[in-house]
Amino acid sequence: MSSSQMTERDAKVISNTAVEPERIELEGFQRTVTKLLETTRMTVHVATFDPQQAGSHHVHPNSEEVTYIISGAGAVTVGTRTLELSAGDLFYGPPNVPHQFRNTTNEPLVLFSIYSPPDELPLYGNLPTANDEA
Repeated sequence: MSSSQMTERDAKVISNTAVEPERIELEGFQRTVTKLLETTRMTVHVATFDPQQAGSHHVHPNSEEVTYIISGAGAVTVGTRTLELSAGDLFYGPPNVPHQFRNTTNEPLVLFSIYSPPDELPLYGNLPTANDEA
């Protein structure tokens, strides 16, 4: 069904506990990702980064990304810049811009992300990490 054919009956509440999370257990990249929703116009997920762990180094070739920091603190590397993040901050990533989130604390970092148009969740990355490029 196209989005133009959707009605109020298509509205719904999605419980975070009703969706099976995916656990990533790679050294240095330990986190849990829960894909909450994918429509013809967006992808939505919640990611929880373990203390001192990072997400994948990746790019969304055709999608904008908005990520809200629910709790915790960390940083996002965008190209050659590193931007600090804390609870209540909002990150905007334009299409085709390499980035990588990192938890820099000893507490969990919880992020809520939306990609539009929908894009794959690059759980294992689609770019080399900064260490791989050196």
